[in-house]
Amino acid sequence: MIAAARRGSGVVTRIEEFARRFLVAFSSGGDRLDEVGDRNVDIFDRSLKRKHRDRAAWLKGTRDPLLDLVTENLLDRLDDCTHKFPVALNLGGAVDHVKRSIRGRGGIERLITMDMSKDMIKKTLESSSLDGYDKFNKNIESLHVIGDEEFLPFKSGWQSLYFVYVNYPSLQGPIHRSLDLIISCLGLHWVNDLPGAMTQCRMALKPDGLFLASMYGGDTLRELRIACTAAQLEREGGVSPRISPLAQVRDAGNLLTRAGLALPTVDVDEYTVNYPSAFELIEHLRCMGDTNAVLQRNQIMRRDTALAAAAIYESMFGGTDGTVPATFQIIFMAGWSPHESQQKPKRRGSATASFTDIQKAFGGVDESGRPEH
Repeated sequence: MIAAARRGSGVVTRIEEFARRFLVAFSSGGDRLDEVGDRNVDIFDRSLKRKHRDRAAWLKGTRDPLLDLVTENLLDRLDDCTHKFPVALNLGGAVDHVKRSIRGRGGIERLITMDMSKDMIKKTLESSSLDGYDKFNKNIESLHVIGDEEFLPFKSGWQSLYFVYVNYPSLQGPIHRSLDLIISCLGLHWVNDLPGAMTQCRMALKPDGLFLASMYGGDTLRELRIACTAAQLEREGGVSPRISPLAQVRDAGNLLTRAGLALPTVDVDEYTVNYPSAFELIEHLRCMGDTNAVLQRNQIMRRDTALAAAAIYESMFGGTDGTVPATFQIIFMAGWSPHESQQKPKRRGSATASFTDIQKAFGGVDESGRPEH
C-alpha cells in the first residue's frame, strides 16, 4: 500500500485508489507484475511488519553498533567505485543509519529515503537534524517517500501515479526511471517476492546504475532457532515458525542474475553479538523491527515455553562470562544495470591460448606438459 505523507500535519493517509491505479499502470505496461517474480504465496505479513517498524522507530536509539557496522561495511563498497551516483535511493531497512553514514560517498547529490513505515521516516527526519547529518551532507538534497519495497514507484511510464514527499509538501509529480544507485541495508529479507523486488530495482536504475544491498543470511540467529525449536518440542509437542526463513548465500548470486543485473558480486560476513540473556536479544530484535512476521506463525508464545527457550539457549550456547552469543550472517550483494560499456564474457571457444601454454610460461609444467616437481 502506498501512502502519501504531509509534514507538519503529522497525518499519513493510505490511498487505496493509488494502489489500484498502480497495479493497472503496471500490468498495462511492458513489464507485467506476474512476470517479474513468483507471487504465488505470501510468506510474510507486510501489514504487521509495518507496525513492527512503526514501533521500532521509537524504541531504538540513534546508534546501534550492529546496524552501524553493517551499514559502514556496505557503504565502503562505494569508496571502491570510480562512478558517481547523482541520484540515489535509500530503500528500507536501516534507512537512518545509511543516511547518516553517506558523508559524501559516491558523489550523491540527491538522496531519496523510502520506507514502508511513516514513523520510521519521521524518526529519520528528526534524527538527521540532531546528529549533525546536515553538517556533513549539506550538499545533498534529501527527499523522503513512504512506500512499499514490493511495489517501487520508480519506473518510467507510471505517469498516473503521484507522491507527496514528506519534507517537500508542495512538490508533487511522477517519478521517472532516473536512479543511479539503490542502497538497501537489511531491508529485503521481509519481502515476499524477493526476485520481483530486485527486478523492479533493476528497472528503476539508469543503464550502468548500481544496486547495492545487504540482508540477513540463512545462518542468522541459528542459536535462537535451535533453542526455540527444542523448547517448543519439550513444552508443546510441536513446532511453529519462530524465526523468519532467510536466503542462503548460494542463492544470492542467482537472485542478482535472475533480476537481470550484470556483473553480480556476493560476499558474506558473520558477526557475533553477546547479550546478557536471550531476553535482551529479543528486545534488540524488537528495537530493529525484526521480530516474527511469518503469516503461519503461532501468534502466542506461552510463558513456560519462552522461559524454557531462554534456559536452553544459555545451557547450550552460554559463555563462561554469563553472556549468550547470537550470530548474524550478513550477505552483501552488488549488481549493475546492464550497459553496453560493461565488460562481457568472450564467446565460448574463442580462446587463443591454452592453460598448458600459460603454465609453461610461468614454469608450471615441463616440455611434455607434465607438472614440474
